Amino acid sequence: MKGTLGILGGMGPLATVDFMQKVIQATPANRDQDHIPLLVHAVPQVPDRAEAILAGSDEPLTWLREGAAILRSAGAEAIAIPCNTAHYWYDDLANHIDVPVLHIVDAAAAQLKSAGIINGTVGLLATKGTVDAGVYQNRFEKLGFNCRAPDDALQSENVTAGIAAVKAGDLRKGRTLLETAAITLAQQDCLAIVLGCTEIPIVLTKDMSPAPGIGYLDATDALARAAVDWHLETTKTAKTG
Repeated sequence: MKGTLGILGGMGPLATVDFMQKVIQATPANRDQDHIPLLVHAVPQVPDRAEAILAGSDEPLTWLREGAAILRSAGAEAIAIPCNTAHYWYDDLANHIDVPVLHIVDAAAAQLKSAGIINGTVGLLATKGTVDAGVYQNRFEKLGFNCRAPDDALQSENVTAGIAAVKAGDLRKGRTLLETAAITLAQQDCLAIVLGCTEIPIVLTKDMSPAPGIGYLDATDALARAAVDWHLETTKTAKTG
């Protein structure tokens, strides 16, 4: 079906469901038939992405390629990956498949610009693998943004522990730990705080704020909006072609 989006998910399961809900919410629809056709490949057994990066391993890439191939053979015409850390292998994956792979960091940057933030320093809450690999920093710097990540202690004790708590289903603990990290970053001249791990927006939402005048940029929501834009443009072209 024209405009079918493939979701390469399961990393983790809650994040995949959160992304799907945000796609639905972002879609201009008055009836069932107006929504985006979705194909979902959710395999939580993909090896831990952050651990692989820190260990210098590409083991997750094999799983990502296999999942993308399954989605493509099922009819997906573009692929979204609701896992920030998995984008470390974006180029290898995108070059391995013949349909567009939407990039969550580019989507986040587009949302920052839509919010009137066109350059400057933004805080980044993400896995240690994402931070150490420069998944956000490398692309953001080219677009005029500077990323400020937590120091090692805050990363370990609050961000990594907070993400682990969300994955384990302890949302209250995860929210408390991650909010403390966000507040700390907000006090360091950040214009916004990017939620650069798809577990984080499950407990820190756009209606919350770490400090007056500073908002959260939900990368999951940004990717969902990019997916909707892709679908609308693709189906528009099909109708007028």
